[in-house]
Amino acid sequence: MDQDLGWWVRIALDGWQRRSGPRYRRLAEALAGALGVALRQRELAPGDRLPPERVLADALALSRGTVVRAYEELAAAGVVERRQGAGTYVRPRPAWTSDGPTFGYPFGPDVGAGGAGGAGGGGAGGAGDGGDGGDGGEAGVDGSASEVELIDLSLPVPAATGHLPQIGPLPSLEDYGHGVHPAGLPELRAALAHYLTERQLLPTTPDQLIVTSGSQQALALLAGALLGPGRAVVTGCPTRPGLAELAADRQARLVGVPLGPGQRLDPAAVERAARRSPGAVVQFDAALHRLAGPARGELVAAARRCSAVLVEDLSQVVRAVEPPLAALDPAVVAVGSLSATFWAGLRIGWLRAPRPLHDQLLRLRRAADLAPSVPAQLLACALLRAADPAWYRSLERALTERRELVRRLLAEQLPAWRPEPLPDGPVGAVGAPSGCAPEGPALWVRLPVAETGTFAHLAETRFGVRTTPGALACADGRHLDALRLGCAQSPGTLEAAVDRLRAAWEEHSRRLAASP
Repeated sequence: MDQDLGWWVRIALDGWQRRSGPRYRRLAEALAGALGVALRQRELAPGDRLPPERVLADALALSRGTVVRAYEELAAAGVVERRQGAGTYVRPRPAWTSDGPTFGYPFGPDVGAGGAGGAGGGGAGGAGDGGDGGDGGEAGVDGSASEVELIDLSLPVPAATGHLPQIGPLPSLEDYGHGVHPAGLPELRAALAHYLTERQLLPTTPDQLIVTSGSQQALALLAGALLGPGRAVVTGCPTRPGLAELAADRQARLVGVPLGPGQRLDPAAVERAARRSPGAVVQFDAALHRLAGPARGELVAAARRCSAVLVEDLSQVVRAVEPPLAALDPAVVAVGSLSATFWAGLRIGWLRAPRPLHDQLLRLRRAADLAPSVPAQLLACALLRAADPAWYRSLERALTERRELVRRLLAEQLPAWRPEPLPDGPVGAVGAPSGCAPEGPALWVRLPVAETGTFAHLAETRFGVRTTPGALACADGRHLDALRLGCAQSPGTLEAAVDRLRAAWEEHSRRLAASP
């Protein structure tokens, strides 16, 4: 039986404000608990409708965005069903809910919701939002973001764990002795080798791999082995945020090569830059720097002619549609991470290198932190084994849809902003083989200003949305007018983020107009 609004407000949601956490999560937890009790006591039945978003928002004195976000959390956990244009409905009580007074499900974004291996409590997910933000409130209306949760678009990774595939119990830690394996657990290296061979089209054996604490540590180890005072890192521009700091720490130089239309990287331009800097390291970001067909082999050959070490970053590649450069030449070093596909909180990356460089990197690894965490490795291994092709397809579809949602919202609300165009033809990143966004689960956007650092600061501190200004990823000064926007958040969060960005842009534009 459907309950009226009074029942929801006075009984089901009584005292919801006293819970801890952001408002959308307090509301979602209260709704989850109320649904669990009401289903057991037959006060509600599967198929009953929850109050419309606007009606419940008005009754609780909340923004509609807060209610939307709470409903999306419930839908991601399989507690309710969202029907386009028809409302939100109670689903049957899942088998994995507790017998206690509340549901026990992971709160997280709805990446892959409804697809294979969804957000069940048997998955790896647990409570926690992984830093994702946004309850949809009207951030910035009063000139302050202090009362709304920050929406973080600076990291192009899933914002939480609700999308992870279901896994069983992890092995006992007693089976792993002292747990110190500098190259990584053998079973994880085997699982990663299978993942790279089958999913990234990079034939790999376990002995080629070193497990790292994310791809940033992999790059830091390479910097320790390859860079020194005055040595150059030649890279397409824009490049990976943080690369300039790694080079600076080793007193090396970052040399930017401009990208052509569709973010194409010109191998000849890379070779010219590398020849001017003997002993250069060439960094290629497979999800950001576009190469297709013969150009891929040309870049490998150019690096070989210059005696440059070619490092290929696969961190943001969820699925390759062409073999990576490392598949063309065993001398190419590849690095990557499970963050874009699974969860950045795993802190599991990898490094694939030829010997003797592999052995040198392993010595540096021992000196840096001895070995990666065993629990994190066991969880990563279980996730890699549990993720089947249907789960990957669901993830790819969700990420593609969200990236396109951001494009559409920007076109509608911020038409002066220009997302980088899609490349032509197959690309080796997220999405369908016929073409996809070059950035992986992110967009690079050009703004009609000289630099975006000032706007990014305003958007974060007064409107509650964090972005990556182009200066953090620019090696040659050509992208100071750019922002990188992560697109892996839930649709409701992305809508709230663009709303806030629009409000921040209006304020920024007023300030620019008023300045002398």
